[in-house]
Amino acid sequence: MSSDTQSVVTAFLCNQRVAEFNKWRLENLILKISLDGTDLSNLDLSGALLNGVSCVGCNFSNSNLCQTNFVQSALSMANFEKSSLNSALMMYSDLSRSNLSHADLTRTNLMWSNLSHADLSSCVLTRTILVESNLSQVNLTGVDMSTAFLKYAKIDNLKNEAV
Repeated sequence: MSSDTQSVVTAFLCNQRVAEFNKWRLENLILKISLDGTDLSNLDLSGALLNGVSCVGCNFSNSNLCQTNFVQSALSMANFEKSSLNSALMMYSDLSRSNLSHADLTRTNLMWSNLSHADLSSCVLTRTILVESNLSQVNLTGVDMSTAFLKYAKIDNLKNEAV
């Protein structure tokens, strides 16, 4: 990704201009976008089209990411602490070693995602779809899993037990 493209993307997102970013994104779907290490905390990025974007190590803490599309995104080591991810699409994403503690993942679709070694402590998993996801060595302390959809999920070596 060129530095010009990086500047455009960062300007749209850091200024919470999601509609303009989405229009630009739809016109530039073939571009590989990297936001690795970018601080996107405390922002309203709801509905952003971040599918296929590399966000390794990004800080999304305290952000509104409701209905954001992260399908096939690289999100390892990202920080989503205290973020709202209501109804977000995160299928086929790599969230390994990410911090999702105290995040709201209500109705979020995480099918086929890699959450290994992630911290999901005290997060909300109401009607969250985790079908065929990798939950190996995930921290689920203080989490109610009773309404989460877990069919065929890989659940082993959990760090602490769910409530």
